[in-house]
Formats: sequence, structure tokens, C-alpha cells
Amino acid sequence: MKQVILFGFFGLVLLSSCGGKDSICDCIEAGEKLNKESHKLLTKTPTEADAKKMKALKKTKEQKCKDFQTMSGEEMLERKATCGK
Repeated sequence: MKQVILFGFFGLVLLSSCGGKDSICDCIEAGEKLNKESHKLLTKTPTEADAKKMKALKKTKEQKCKDFQTMSGEEMLERKATCGK
């Protein structure tokens, strides 16, 4: 019985990872947006609106990247390749 449940779990994981855009792509995109905005702020004095935007971008990145915090660099690069960039 354990084997059937385990097999079913792995089947669901495989099905959810096949096709469509990988969620790591969303994480990478959020990181790129945060980096781009941070770079802009290096050339000017940040306003209150800039600070709010940075907080929102950081929060979005944290949410989208939470599942990838412990991923190895090798696996991350492999999955990044599926993003089509």
C-alpha cells in the first residue's frame, strides 16, 4: 500500500512539473525586476514611492522564490534553461 501511495505522489509531482512555464521562471523574473529597480536607485536619491516599490518587489521575489531557497546551483541552472531566455 505504501508503494502505491508513494508512486501516486511521484506521479503527481511529475505531472505538475511537465509542460507549461516552470515556477522557477517566475522567481527569476521577479529577481530580475528587483535587480533592475535597485540599479535605477543607484543613480538617484530614493523617494518614498521608490521605497514602497522596492518593498513590494522584494516581497514578490521572496514569495515566488521560497521553494527554491535550498535548491542546488546545478539544478537551478538546469531549470532556468527551461525558461526560454
